[in-house]
Amino acid sequence: MIRTPKEVVVVADDVQPDDASRRSRAVDLSRLPAGLATALADLRAAMDTVRSLTVTATDLDGRQAEAVAVELADVMSRAGVTQARMLAVVEADGIWSVESRSLVRWAARRLDVSVRTAQAQVRLGRTLRDDLPLTAAAAACGEIGVEHAHVLAALAPTTERRRAALSSPDVECDEAWLVRQAKLNTVDDLRTIVRHWAAAADTEADDRGYVEACERQHLQVSPTMGGYHVQGFLTVDVGQALVTALEAVTPVPAAGDTSTADQRRAQAVGVLANLVLDKGLAGEGRASRPRLNVLVSYETLQAVTARAVARQDGLPLLAAAPEVTADSVLHGPQFEDGTPIPRILLDRLACDGELNRVIFGPQSEILDVGRAERTFTRARRNAIIARDRHCRFPGCSAPPTLSECHHVRHWARDHGSTSVANGILLCWHHHGYVHARGIEIHRQGPRWVFTDAAGRELDDPCIDDGA
Repeated sequence: MIRTPKEVVVVADDVQPDDASRRSRAVDLSRLPAGLATALADLRAAMDTVRSLTVTATDLDGRQAEAVAVELADVMSRAGVTQARMLAVVEADGIWSVESRSLVRWAARRLDVSVRTAQAQVRLGRTLRDDLPLTAAAAACGEIGVEHAHVLAALAPTTERRRAALSSPDVECDEAWLVRQAKLNTVDDLRTIVRHWAAAADTEADDRGYVEACERQHLQVSPTMGGYHVQGFLTVDVGQALVTALEAVTPVPAAGDTSTADQRRAQAVGVLANLVLDKGLAGEGRASRPRLNVLVSYETLQAVTARAVARQDGLPLLAAAPEVTADSVLHGPQFEDGTPIPRILLDRLACDGELNRVIFGPQSEILDVGRAERTFTRARRNAIIARDRHCRFPGCSAPPTLSECHHVRHWARDHGSTSVANGILLCWHHHGYVHARGIEIHRQGPRWVFTDAAGRELDDPCIDDGA
């Protein structure tokens, strides 16, 4: 540490190390307990052996290479968790402060990783130590991956109420429940589940976050060389409305179309503007109601109504205790894509929105009127969207805005009724494909099964390899 005449402290982080010193990360294993030193030496030797045996990989077929990749992923995941926990020990010891201004910068330099990666590892180690002991145990033994642990660390213990819910014996969906979800779901699906859990565990925090987002909302459309530059930040409801509108007017690329998704989205912005200007959709006031679909239980809607009545009557609004149950977490108020809705936003949307009752069952007069009507009504379509979420043809994920409802039992041939049970969401392309190729569709438990004219089941051709 050097003090300049201006008393500015210059530490190691302010000096750019040369390549040799940056790559020099050798440690003295003799200072470690004998068993741990031997294990680390054996681990390095084993990795050197694996590297030498797979340097060309000419003797391995695809399945063998897959086995190597999966096994290495497990080893790297466990190693990442152990590394994060060791960083928590380093933090508590304080040795990093001798060399750096912060633990994150020290870790980035010492581990030769980016600051963002170091920050995530430091946060993971600290959170596993302080708030997520069950997650730490499951990740350390490989029951869940390090990425699952990162999701839980980043989204679960973010407020005092959520920390209390994690360890409370009176809460159904505690940390143990979240760990079970991590074992059953992919990282992306777990992220959605934990976001819903966080919203259920501390609704007030979600409300505060939405209010803060409203204050940060802005949009700049500035003329520049040859065009306009767009920059801004939108709240979740405005963003959802914009994305839904863009998807509705973004055409499916035709054969030979080389434009990118971003380019087609930019064209869709022009289409939206022209629709408003050419069709006179702006109106004379703010009487235009939201057209976003919100999925909310009847009980929650009753609570929203009760709060609205109390507000109109000038009665005090009692803060509802967070209900952290599997139903409230997985089926709480949400947009069609699963984004949870803060209570304060739900109050506003319900105030000036259209309500469509959706009942999944044969007794609903609105959803099942037999063969009297061939066209799927708006209520039926909303129910089918709530169930299917996107085109259900194997391998397709086209959104509801580019899809329509198809009679599973063909209307003209099988006298199929126009009901939710007899409907499935298919994009325009696959709807025509099903009719043209004679594809049969039937329900098998929780999933749809597609079979071709020869009776062969159509498999999902899209296998996500992370490429």
